[in-house]
Amino acid sequence: MATLDPGKGVAVALSGGSDSLALLVLATRWAARRKGTSLYAFTVDHGLRPASAREAKIAAGFSAKLGVPHRILKWKGKKPSSGIQAAARDARYALLLAACREVGAADLLVAHHLEDQAETFLLRLARGSGVDGLSGMAASRPLSAEAPDVRLLRPLLDFPKGRLAATVAKAGFTPILDPSNEDERFDRVKMRNALSILAPLGLDAGQLARTAARMGRAREALERQTGALLSAHAVLSPLGFVEMKVEPLVAAPPEIGLRALAALMSVAGAGHYAPRLAALEAVHAAIGMRELGRGRTLGGVKLALKGDILVVTREVAAALKSPSLSLKQGGQGLWDERFHVSLVKAPRGQPVEVRALGAEGLAALRAAKTALPAVPSAVLQALPGLWQSDELLAAPQLGTLRPGVEAHVSLGRTLPR
Repeated sequence: MATLDPGKGVAVALSGGSDSLALLVLATRWAARRKGTSLYAFTVDHGLRPASAREAKIAAGFSAKLGVPHRILKWKGKKPSSGIQAAARDARYALLLAACREVGAADLLVAHHLEDQAETFLLRLARGSGVDGLSGMAASRPLSAEAPDVRLLRPLLDFPKGRLAATVAKAGFTPILDPSNEDERFDRVKMRNALSILAPLGLDAGQLARTAARMGRAREALERQTGALLSAHAVLSPLGFVEMKVEPLVAAPPEIGLRALAALMSVAGAGHYAPRLAALEAVHAAIGMRELGRGRTLGGVKLALKGDILVVTREVAAALKSPSLSLKQGGQGLWDERFHVSLVKAPRGQPVEVRALGAEGLAALRAAKTALPAVPSAVLQALPGLWQSDELLAAPQLGTLRPGVEAHVSLGRTLPR
């Protein structure tokens, strides 16, 4: 925990299974010896199994015995028919993030351990991941780009599952058993079972985790080189698009060029994850051969060539689909995972809705004779607008149509340096 440098407010993601229960036991002892630390436990009830509500209450009982404040967070609404594990993961982290912010916890502890790291390595190896994917799970990462910051911490990555089970047994608890952990319909369970076959060949969990750590060191070196390339040749506009000279991008070693391209797309788009490597390689090759044509879309962004300059912009259709952000005067939030919006002044009554300008908003600005920057209209259409019903009140980066409305907008992303 000392190496992770946690703050004074810390939360534990508690399922009630052996791993997370061991984490709670250990975190409770750690917090008791650390003056001024507030510890919380949160359990997410996904509602995917009949027993989930009962299990959440059992987890609450574990927390009560350890004297840790606890909350059950329920995933409400309709559940998807496919991709259920990915959807459940996203919902879980969204609920945990909100709960951490409510109690002022700047760090969320999760119980990923040595075997989890090995399984992640195998899963990504099977998907053809490069160095980034094979570096495994980081011990620390931001949980969201939006303030207030909350970090996801994994203090148990170096510890095998057996050690955690022993910790729980010695503490006198009987953990919850989740039957989905044995369901071979899920790829992670298949990889877990494969570890028992690979171990006699020297590919045990420890060896795979060590390989992931070495990949992590290689990743850090590559990231430094990528940052230097972008610092020298790429420019991020306050309007959210990026321009970069093509020649240094394609002349760079392929791994660096691909990383730079992924970074450009991440900054201009709203994706948390880079596109699949094969798709990224195809676009990189097309850029090198100057064969983007009228532009190509990938991962919510559009890539186009303007002479010897690559221009990466947010795809308008993707921006239009981004969830709207409802603000009252004095409120703030992150829209489209790209722009921080602070509403300074607004008409009383109905909240202001932040959503993409689109063609309708751009037409309203032009009708009002607003002086617009000389950039592609698609760039302007993907910017945030302040709306009440169908009326555009303002486009904070471009102009205001209704008096008494004021908002500040800033980019929530930066280029790696």
